[in-house]
Amino acid sequence: TIWALLKHPNQLNEVKNKNFSWLDAFEEFARWISPIGMSPRRVAKQHRIGDMHFLENDRVFFMFGSGNRDEECFAYPDQFNMTQDRSNTITFGAGPHFCAGAWISRCLIGEVALPKLFDKFPNLRLNSDSPVEFRGWAFRGPLELNCSW
Repeated sequence: TIWALLKHPNQLNEVKNKNFSWLDAFEEFARWISPIGMSPRRVAKQHRIGDMHFLENDRVFFMFGSGNRDEECFAYPDQFNMTQDRSNTITFGAGPHFCAGAWISRCLIGEVALPKLFDKFPNLRLNSDSPVEFRGWAFRGPLELNCSW
């Protein structure tokens, strides 16, 4: 989320001006760059979707990043843009598989860490000569984030 806000200073200003919350920034980043890439599932009963036929006990993978960038659900699926409706995000899963840690991560990152960090370092900026590389499949994030303040 820090990287996204620093790469999109207009949206960082929107948060600082209280037009959006830090939690909005966290939720939009988690939609845009899903920190959990996929989760395996087992098919409970035989089912067909279009040309695909699934048998009971087949293994399938729930792709959070794909669902969170569905162009039928999001106005700007491939952009970090806090203005769009995020009510259809699946960042934390859904139903019986909804992430037990969703509320604590929202609280710790969106309501504590982000506001504290940007309050303590108001001139925080990315070092332009250091590209940010995201890695990981099941767990995804930047390898490092070189900043100055």
